Amino acid sequence: MFQSKNNNTIGSILGPEIEIDGDLKVKGNLIVYGKVYGNIISKGDVNTAPNSFVQGNIIADSASVNGEVEGNLDINQKVVLGTTSKLSGDLKASIITIEEGAQFDGVCKMIGKQESGSNVTKINAVNS
Repeated sequence: MFQSKNNNTIGSILGPEIEIDGDLKVKGNLIVYGKVYGNIISKGDVNTAPNSFVQGNIIADSASVNGEVEGNLDINQKVVLGTTSKLSGDLKASIITIEEGAQFDGVCKMIGKQESGSNVTKINAVNS
């Protein structure tokens, strides 16, 4: 388990040897090193490490993706697609950072605190 710097909640770590077939609901933060075949719902931060794999949607306050995700991201605050990330799915967040080297194929929707008049952009960004 780890403790977040932003708040004093304790989170969970799924090690590289762990493979989960089913949905996960987490009250705190989550770091994924292994494989998840199901949706992840978190009231905290979700971080996926390089070489991790998620086949399902991720719903969280914030997220940092560095592994592969086949599903949609529905993030309340900030999402970062890191240099080793591969996202095949739609992305919705208030703040979106896509680093050089990230692979993203889906629709990007930036939201404010209220969902009025948000912009939708189709992005097919694949760097080799």
